[in-house]
Amino acid sequence: MPLSNLKFNPGVNKEITSYSNTGGWFECDKVRFEAGFPKKIGGWQRYSTSSFLGSARAILAWNALDGTKYLGVGTNLKYYIVDGGQYYDITPIRSTTSAGDVTFSATDGSSTITVSDTNHGAFAGDFVTFSDAVSLGGNITADILNQEYEIVTLVEFWAAFFVPFFIFVRVFVVFTNGLTHGEHIPYVAGF
Repeated sequence: MPLSNLKFNPGVNKEITSYSNTGGWFECDKVRFEAGFPKKIGGWQRYSTSSFLGSARAILAWNALDGTKYLGVGTNLKYYIVDGGQYYDITPIRSTTSAGDVTFSATDGSSTITVSDTNHGAFAGDFVTFSDAVSLGGNITADILNQEYEIVTLVEFWAAFFVPFFIFVRVFVVFTNGLTHGEHIPYVAGF
């Protein structure tokens, strides 16, 4: 049988069936067309050097009225807007508390902080941001406390509105006197 020259149409055509798409491509993955010929994609390039929390579940791109390009990234944990290669957390705030409504406590040698707040309504996996906290003593300074943390567990799951919750800090608690210590602070809780 003699060789014959086959001509394929460039691009992928999903508007008609694969049977009626004679001489065309119906389905492709990781393929692009250059000068009418299929070519493999030459690799991946990172969009931004910064990172976000969670796994991306949805992405939405749009242009503002002034022509500024934005990208919204929804993850299983938070929602971000990308502007200039930076991810900005715009997850809505669920609630805030006043100074004195929250108490921290810690035990010597542990990296777990117990946070007590009546009627917090939070669940494991929710995020809380603390501000205006002072040092618990030892390694737990105000700089360590005044950050955003993910709630690791609730003391009792069935009573989420009335029980303390746990967060993990990045250092071990070390008190010079070896005692448990507590402090009242305000905080902001996100979804």
